[in-house]
Amino acid sequence: MAKELSKDPSFFKTLAEIVDHLNNPLKRMHLDLAPSGDKAWVRHFNGQLRPLTAQALSAGAGEHGPSKKAIGAVHALLTRCPHIINVDRFHNGGSFGRRTMTGQAGEALQVEMMRELAKWLRATGWAALEVEYGTHYKNCINMTVDGVDVDIKLAANLASGSQANDRGKVQRNALMKQVLGGGGGGGVAARQQQAEPVREAALSEALTAVVKGTSDRIKSVARLVKCWYKYSLKEQIPHVPSVLLEVLTLAAAQRAGLWDPAKINRTAEVVVFLAALDLLDAAVSRHEMVVLEAGPVWGYTRKQALACRHVWEADAVVVLHPIDPTCNLARAQPGREVDWPEVARRARELRRVVTKGSMWELLNSSSLQPAIQALR
Repeated sequence: MAKELSKDPSFFKTLAEIVDHLNNPLKRMHLDLAPSGDKAWVRHFNGQLRPLTAQALSAGAGEHGPSKKAIGAVHALLTRCPHIINVDRFHNGGSFGRRTMTGQAGEALQVEMMRELAKWLRATGWAALEVEYGTHYKNCINMTVDGVDVDIKLAANLASGSQANDRGKVQRNALMKQVLGGGGGGGVAARQQQAEPVREAALSEALTAVVKGTSDRIKSVARLVKCWYKYSLKEQIPHVPSVLLEVLTLAAAQRAGLWDPAKINRTAEVVVFLAALDLLDAAVSRHEMVVLEAGPVWGYTRKQALACRHVWEADAVVVLHPIDPTCNLARAQPGREVDWPEVARRARELRRVVTKGSMWELLNSSSLQPAIQALR
């Protein structure tokens, strides 16, 4: 019988697969989140995968790196044109982009100021363009400084003259009082509010403060989710905002009870990664509202968010800005619609590989593979 089997080509193929499986430790690694389970998969995820995202996204961001130098150059430029804008303070916000806070202005005036500023920059020898969609932000000036793409975002300043140490907090209070009112319930004032791009831009300091207070371990998962989209999905499914993925991942950590650094254990990053993929699917497939509850200092209550539902309840996907409940980060922009069902399908499939497949499958045949290859 053995002699007859040995003549069957499929027998040798099966045998070769068995030998390969036994000799390849990655094919033997499967996720086990049980307290007493084998944590080889978790160790490889934390030790080999997550560090790749930190290396890629922080490249050039050190004290003497190109990004830091580019920021300094832009700051120096803007302080030399006081006849166009009155610079109060600079804020480098977001994971990649830069936002610059300037004198108070309405949206129409800001557009005119942006055009004048871009014209002045071009006159000084810089290839600056006012664009509807920049490298990272909407309605900004885009330019390249020492090989680094920079978006200059003008924003209203409601903290002018304040002597407070944290003028970003003063700014948030002044802006959100218009939306939330003095009480905590979100009454008539909230129900009359609409989303305002000018207000969203002016809240950049507050958004940075919320994210900055998050555990670095949780932020590393947000980087991984963003890398997955950027390198694996973006070409086929464009226009998903980076900040949306970041907020969604932090909201997933909050839902999983891992927002508090004291509660983070050795499997936390994997749990949050799975929770983020599940929440991304739920936001699309089950139309779940995604809210990162930023607390009483910066954020709003769920009741206040629901008081603003008239603004976004008709949107296909709802991922609310952590500071402003009128702002849906997933709102479709003309000509930049997102294929959300396909995003959800990719999230479900990647989650299946993580929970059911081997580490080898995750690294070599999942939708995460192109991202890993690009990061290496």
